[in-house]
Amino acid sequence: MVNARLSDQVFFIRENNDWVLKRTQDLFNDKEVVVFGLPGAFTPTCSAFQLPKFEELYDTFKDLGIDEVYCTSVNDSFVMNAWFEQQGITKVKPLPDGNGDFAKSINMLNDFTNRGFGMRSWRYCMYVKDSHIHTRYAEWGEPEACPIQDPFDVSSAEKMIESLKSIKAN
Repeated sequence: MVNARLSDQVFFIRENNDWVLKRTQDLFNDKEVVVFGLPGAFTPTCSAFQLPKFEELYDTFKDLGIDEVYCTSVNDSFVMNAWFEQQGITKVKPLPDGNGDFAKSINMLNDFTNRGFGMRSWRYCMYVKDSHIHTRYAEWGEPEACPIQDPFDVSSAEKMIESLKSIKAN
């Protein structure tokens, strides 16, 4: 999947009480973007660690030449917006993937019925440059290996910053 071009997907985004449809090309063409995916809004690890840390380190990403940082989940725009508001997130942008189309297109959709979640995104982080996946770190490797616990290590904001510093140094 690394070096693959993102396929054309549509995101149904709710902004100022209106629906705004954005396409992959609108968000990723001619840009350097960090995207992190997670199993669900309002869940413990996502709310306590993952989203807040990306928000806290947002300016560090910008200093490394990143144009935008997106958080995506297989949740609709209403849920994502409510979660961001509840968390006080103002810098990281929500990227709702209500149908899981984006997660599926990058092989990050998984069946979490063993947790009562249905189809959800892996926990991952990736660096996308001009709509191509440059680097991606997923927590659980292959979908079949998904444990019942909720690991959070390789997809952290700190790990992505380390990776970007290394990439930008070369």
